[in-house]
Amino acid sequence: MPTPVTADSGSTQTRILPGTTGNSRRKMRVPTPSLLGTLEFKIYYVICVTTIVNMIYTMYQASSPKRPEYAGYKEELSEGWMFGRMVDLSDGQWDTFRSHLPAFASLMFVYVAMNWVFRLVVVRRVSREFLQTPTKVRGFLPTLWFPFLFATVFAIILSGVSTVFILAFTGVNFILAKRFGGRRWAPVVFWVFNMAVLFANEYYKGYEFGRMLESLAWLDQWRGVLRRWDVTFNITMLRMMSFAMDYHWRVRQEDEASVRQIDALVANPKTEKDRVERSCFAQDYCFTNYWAYLLYPPLYLTGPIITFNNFVSQMRYPSPTISTRHTILYGLRLLASALLMELILHTVYCVAISKWAQWETFSAYEISLFGYMRLSFIWLKLLIIWRFARFWAMADGIDTVENMRRCMSNNYSLQQFWRDWHCSYNKWLVRYVYIPLGGRKTSTWNTFVIFTFVALWHDLTMRLLQWAWIIALLFLPEGLATWYFGKPRWTSKPYFRLLCSLGGTVNIMAMMIANLVGFGDEGVEKMLAKIFSRSGFAFLAVAYVILNMYLQVVFEWREYEYRKEYAAHEASAQWEMTDTAPRVPVTRSASDSPTLTKRQNRSGIGE
Repeated sequence: MPTPVTADSGSTQTRILPGTTGNSRRKMRVPTPSLLGTLEFKIYYVICVTTIVNMIYTMYQASSPKRPEYAGYKEELSEGWMFGRMVDLSDGQWDTFRSHLPAFASLMFVYVAMNWVFRLVVVRRVSREFLQTPTKVRGFLPTLWFPFLFATVFAIILSGVSTVFILAFTGVNFILAKRFGGRRWAPVVFWVFNMAVLFANEYYKGYEFGRMLESLAWLDQWRGVLRRWDVTFNITMLRMMSFAMDYHWRVRQEDEASVRQIDALVANPKTEKDRVERSCFAQDYCFTNYWAYLLYPPLYLTGPIITFNNFVSQMRYPSPTISTRHTILYGLRLLASALLMELILHTVYCVAISKWAQWETFSAYEISLFGYMRLSFIWLKLLIIWRFARFWAMADGIDTVENMRRCMSNNYSLQQFWRDWHCSYNKWLVRYVYIPLGGRKTSTWNTFVIFTFVALWHDLTMRLLQWAWIIALLFLPEGLATWYFGKPRWTSKPYFRLLCSLGGTVNIMAMMIANLVGFGDEGVEKMLAKIFSRSGFAFLAVAYVILNMYLQVVFEWREYEYRKEYAAHEASAQWEMTDTAPRVPVTRSASDSPTLTKRQNRSGIGE
């Protein structure tokens, strides 16, 4: 970060650049004493372990071939390889990923191996200057030569002649960004174009050539392996917006500081925040880098999402967080997750039973467990898919955000849940939607806008819109409760953690209902009706009490994590956690009025 220059008149001001955030400082509190070994928590352990064992046994028995319901959903099952049981592959997305996993893994291995050889043989010989001083080379980076070529071939194999549509939409977005970037109304143009593309893709189902011109109908036979390229284009759209907005902010920064000052921030990024918020060189926002970024093979189909600035920064300065040992251990975690999924799908047929949706003969307890396992399946499925992509990106030297940072069952706060579920998407929303719309100042209505976009981005259905608005509404009571009960007169009370668990349990139940409405199967209404019937009241009461006990354990585990964090800061004598935004010095004379000094940028990004 550049050192502020003091004018002879004596006063200095630093200005936050557009596209960056201001300083965020909070003092670390002293951790509370551990309760993990107390009698109270030993009772919680026994109850929680007993409950979990009973849940597993109940779900296993409810999925037994001996149950009369088995005949109704048997056709949804496939031949398995564990314990002589069938396997539940009735989820289309997981079935497709699982069946194509060997091919995907082989292709990614070939790409990573060839890219490493290319770097060792070609880049080292041809571009030694870049390796010695990465900032001397601007524009099409040598480390992107091979990814650019491979990504182009990869896109053609996947989409065939439909690649022309991908090239057309991404090309128009590039032209709009370069033509209008820096103007105040430019983000509106970018958003209108990209949302129009999403709607058009959904309406025309991938644009068949035969519908455009009958004489071109033969081209529809050459649409590649992935005939519906538009299904995965939603991820590409996020990258298109990232490029456009990052370039827009780069141009805006040139109104606030000199090009030399902005370029000085490119060298030697120390944190992920530096890579995300510090602009690249103006020449780096070229089409070749843009194309390689959009179609980067390990992340092209599924993510995790990485910003354009971060991607180019890592191609110039490799991330120090990646090591061979770390990558291998991550791969082993991925393998363990996949084996766990196989075990679950061979023993609990939650997806097939949920699709069958005949709940009359199941108890409220069994129905609730299948609902819980349905959501757990979605979480584990996405975790494996995203970890698979992230693993190959790590093997290639690119570090991305871990999308599922916590287990689904280790959440009680709606805000924390969405920060840890599809984390890279959450960070994208914060950077490109939440903060530009005003951040905390407008969070009441801002949240509704964000979740409406999230629903439309996933799928253009009323069901997902209902889910989005339910989630947005749930943020209001949680925010009010956090504001009111977060005051010292409550937090200092010995029963404060009990109040938190009472509210947290309601949150968990509400989140499960909302997510079942949005991502459950067609029979979710029957499922919820049975759970909340008179016969299910006793179950709900017992579940509420047990969830309160479980949350006490979760709270204490979070406090245990905080104690380790606090101890690390104490050992290094750093008592405050500080995030620093890129700033440039702006000098003012002594005659300038101090009332005009501001620490915000003109685009409203800093808070």
